[in-house]
Amino acid sequence: MAIRHYYHHYHFSYLTSRKMNLSSILVVSAILVILFLFLFKLFTPDVALNLKDLSFGTILLASINTLIRLLISYFFSLFLSIPISLLITKSENSERILLPISDIIQSIPVLAFFPIVVVAFIKLNLTEGAVIFILFLAMLWNLVFSMIGGLKTIPRDILDAAKIFRIGGFNRLRYVILPSIFPYIITGSLLAWAQGWSLLIVAEALHSFVPNSSSNSDPLGLGSLLVNSFYQGQDFVFLVTLIVMVIIITLINFFVWQKLLHLAERFKFD
Repeated sequence: MAIRHYYHHYHFSYLTSRKMNLSSILVVSAILVILFLFLFKLFTPDVALNLKDLSFGTILLASINTLIRLLISYFFSLFLSIPISLLITKSENSERILLPISDIIQSIPVLAFFPIVVVAFIKLNLTEGAVIFILFLAMLWNLVFSMIGGLKTIPRDILDAAKIFRIGGFNRLRYVILPSIFPYIITGSLLAWAQGWSLLIVAEALHSFVPNSSSNSDPLGLGSLLVNSFYQGQDFVFLVTLIVMVIIITLINFFVWQKLLHLAERFKFD
């Protein structure tokens, strides 16, 4: 960690390299691409799930749909988990009250909310919203409790140094808090995505929770393909979809999570 001096104002910052700056550019670009895909999907008609007329292109589109839902759910849960974890650990009194409440809420199975959420979103004609909201609930608490654990590990002298140099507000969050809990954010994100993949099979099979509906009304995705192909005895479709899902999970784990876990080692306190 380095202390830099600009016009008599001090602030903490981790030394960055061209490689790390390039990574930041790539992350921002990826977020913009995701937002573009989401807006494109939002303003284009949905493709109905039809196992009788299935092609590789349909499976590819289902994969893209699933990844977009997971990414949107993850970013919502990530951005919301930061203020929640900071609020819970703000003081001993807030932690004494809010931590047990949060623990109780996260102990309630996500599927307990599923029928209510599905019916509410379906009435508003927001099928995608139902899937994203359920995945968001599944991911949120993994991130919150990981961040709470990370906030507890920040050395007292780091926080005291921030006070001495009058680092507060957004600068304190940017230069002290987030770098300090970055390894815990990555760990929580890995758990959140695992939870999202586990719940995806249920979240995309909405027809089970909507009266007088069929599998054709399910949003197109890998989860709905797996569920409906299994129940309809489409073994080949089930096998191909399962293989595609395993490949995607493996690629994300190798090219994203392994790299981020390695990067997080630089931010740990010795």
